[in-house]
Amino acid sequence: MVKNSSPVDQEMIFNGINGETGSYDLEPQTPQIIASVARGVPVDPDHRTDVAIRRDLDAAQEDHYGLRDGLDPKELSQAGWGVIFPKEMPEKELAGVKDALKPLLDHRREQAAREKEHYYKECLGDGAYQPKQSKGEFLAFHGRGPGPADPEKLPYYLLIVGDPQVVPYSFQYQLDVQYAVGRIHFESLEDYYRYAVSVVEAEKHNYALPRQAVFFGAANQDDRATQLSAKELVTPLSNYLSKKHDTWKVQSTLESKAYKADLGKLLSKDQAPALLFTASHGMSFPSGDPRQLPHQGALLCQDWPGPKEHKGRIPEDFYFSADDLTEENNVLGMLAFLFACYGAGTPQMDDFYRKAYMERKDIAPHAFLSRLPQRMLTHPKGGALAVIGHVERAWGYSFFWQGVGQDLVTFESTLDRLMDGHPLGSALEYFNSRYAELASDLTSELDETTEEHQNAVKIAGMWTASNDARNYMVMGDPAVRLMVGDAANDQREKTAIIEILSQNGHQVIPQKPEEPKAALPADEPAPVETASGADQPTGEEDYGLLDIGANIGGGVKKFVDKLGDFLSNALENAASLEVKTYVSDNMADVKYESGQFTGANLRALTRIKIDGDTDICVPEVDGEIDTDLWQVHIDMVKQAQESRTELLKTVVSAASGLAGLLKGG
Repeated sequence: MVKNSSPVDQEMIFNGINGETGSYDLEPQTPQIIASVARGVPVDPDHRTDVAIRRDLDAAQEDHYGLRDGLDPKELSQAGWGVIFPKEMPEKELAGVKDALKPLLDHRREQAAREKEHYYKECLGDGAYQPKQSKGEFLAFHGRGPGPADPEKLPYYLLIVGDPQVVPYSFQYQLDVQYAVGRIHFESLEDYYRYAVSVVEAEKHNYALPRQAVFFGAANQDDRATQLSAKELVTPLSNYLSKKHDTWKVQSTLESKAYKADLGKLLSKDQAPALLFTASHGMSFPSGDPRQLPHQGALLCQDWPGPKEHKGRIPEDFYFSADDLTEENNVLGMLAFLFACYGAGTPQMDDFYRKAYMERKDIAPHAFLSRLPQRMLTHPKGGALAVIGHVERAWGYSFFWQGVGQDLVTFESTLDRLMDGHPLGSALEYFNSRYAELASDLTSELDETTEEHQNAVKIAGMWTASNDARNYMVMGDPAVRLMVGDAANDQREKTAIIEILSQNGHQVIPQKPEEPKAALPADEPAPVETASGADQPTGEEDYGLLDIGANIGGGVKKFVDKLGDFLSNALENAASLEVKTYVSDNMADVKYESGQFTGANLRALTRIKIDGDTDICVPEVDGEIDTDLWQVHIDMVKQAQESRTELLKTVVSAASGLAGLLKGG
């Protein structure tokens, strides 16, 4: 965005605040500097061809964008769906990730392969992403070249599963010119499983949120970037959508309502919207700073007094990070659009090439995804369906064009398509088209002019706008869509995705079981940990024993008696294990009373005695075993058996300690 009107003294203002210094991540630059930077950026010839073809196709087929003519992007059976794994992923890790994602993979296979089996594709082995492979090489292996996506060869919707260190951002940017691409990468298998179940349960159970969209925008004092985004992006975009989509409740929260606490409230159980759009500075930290990995891309809120009033290190009280998204929040079924620097991720090297001014530098120890959207996708009570964010810096030219002013058509068109029911990847084709047009125009401008005869303002605008459109990225499955209904009130209690309702072995929705722990040798009981006080923390489940130990001063006999009663009750409870699995299509009517569910149907039952005798009742549908439900039930039986094993180990440990205590007395 341009600060002044003088063609000589114009300065371009960028988003992003350095959390260590409190200053701008990139100080204002003149168009002359930006134009020189643009001339120093190498252009891949194949990529140049792709964006030119894309631009020509968009001009001829405005209704089809990346997917070939005649196919409906709303239907996976026509567009196809695929998943890309990296060749470098170790075999054991790959097997674990695939197993964790199985609910999502099976669901997408059922949708995409309904008419043609090859419209669902897993890119594995030689078909996986190979180290340092270009987009052109990857497509060539799968029988495709430049041009619209053809699901006969490679599906239109593609989900990359992998760390950006292994599958670089550049591959995703280039693939996204033709295809609808998303990415996920999590630290644990449990997170992969939680995200997969969130998506599948939302779609299969038609999990409908109220038609509510919230636009959150900070406008910090003496800060041109956020004041402009609040005035020229958030406010007009909110006004446009509220008029265009009268079945939606659209609201904007600006300035006095854009503090960190306000954003936390927006994500609370009673207020979280189906669609959240935020515009703010994204936090940036120097490479090696301990806050970089957990807080890079966090959203700087209205709490920041601005560059004049605040100097130095930015406190965490000013910005909303993954650490602030607690179990009290609710992002279940949400789609979020975060307009902020580093909102989606950070490359290892600065994408802002310098020529004749400074060399390209490392800005992080390695490329990584931002933690806030990762946390949103894997929230313990059910994750967001997807998050749109920015890799590297966000640029104001995405909504404010030199010589024109406010220019929101790309944002408006994208959100229109989302609200009309399009999958996310299809809706974002407007940004891909914008990138293709700008990249093609920029290439022509650079080819036809010299540095001495260039229009610096024009080139600088094209270059920043092109980078901005390119670097928007989907974190999550690009085939998800807004799951909204006509309900007037919040429907979150209707279907509690991922929320585990477990007590005495009862469970409604499965949770990925933990890896089984190695059993202790029979002659080596677990050591007894003693507590010096009632509040001493431990890493293990104590089953109430620490509370008993805390009262040992009241008399050894009283302690021994109480411990003996506890052990007796524990053994009695462990003697018979019972696991019940219920189902319900209306969670609002389900209650747990007197050891059982009401308002739900019992569909599977297993009883296991301590001597191994087992009774089971298997669910059937039309005379056939309901394999999906039975697998859920079996997983819960395994988890319950592991819990009983741990309980028995605790009892053995406690009994050993009790024997020692009596012997010592």
